[in-house]
Order: sequence, then C-alpha cells, then structure tokens
Amino acid sequence: MVPLLTKKELEFYLYDFRKTLSHFDYSSIKNVTFLNIDAFLAYMENVKGNPFERQYEALQQKLDVLQPYLPFVSAQRANEFLEALGTASSNAETDAIKRLYTKKLREDFISFSRTATTDTQWAQILNTCEEIRLRKEEMILAPH
Repeated sequence: MVPLLTKKELEFYLYDFRKTLSHFDYSSIKNVTFLNIDAFLAYMENVKGNPFERQYEALQQKLDVLQPYLPFVSAQRANEFLEALGTASSNAETDAIKRLYTKKLREDFISFSRTATTDTQWAQILNTCEEIRLRKEEMILAPH
C-alpha cells in the first residue's frame, strides 16, 4: 500500500505539477498546431521519439504520485466509470476498465488543469484534492 501524503506533501506535488504544466515547451515543433489537448495526447501516444516525451514523462511522474487524490472532472466521466464497472463480468474486465479510466482521469486532469490560470482556481483544485486525501485518511484511521 502506498503511504498517504500529508497535506503539505500534496500541496507541494500539486504546485510542482502546475509549474511543470505551465512551463511545457511546445516551441520545438514550429510548423504543427494541436487543435486541442486530445490531439496532443494522441500525438504523444503514437509518435515515438517526439520532442515532448521528456516533458510529458515528467508530468506523468508527478501524476503517479497525485493519482490517488485526483477527482473526476465531470459527473459524466464518473458515471461512465461506475456504469462500466457495473457491467464487468470478470476480474480481468474490471482491471481493464480501471486501467482505461485511470488513463482518462489523468488526461482529464491535465486538460482541466490547463484551464486553471489563477491562484484562486488552483486553490480550488488543491482543496478538492485535499478533500479526497482527508477521506482516505479517515478510512485508514477508522476502526475495522
């Protein structure tokens, strides 16, 4: 089991993620414009040796730590996940659904985080992630 982050650690990792995301350098491809984040993510997934790999890997490493504290960014995505789990008929299928939605959760968080440009918006993200962290802490401390 991965140890639970403290509130200060969570803040540190979120602000580190924010810094990495806000300083993402797209200048190495001057003749390409991505229409949206989905196009960029598809490019990242399908073009090996692309100039963004190192930066994207850094984001993914930060998300590895933040993963347990990330919220669904929409009720629709959360419902899709629950519905998919409800139709799973085996452990293998459940695991595949979890992997798929983990990927979607991370992509959604990157996309959503790019829209948060003010300190107030980032404070809201931090508060949401902290609420998730607190629930996890409560579950750990609750008598079994």
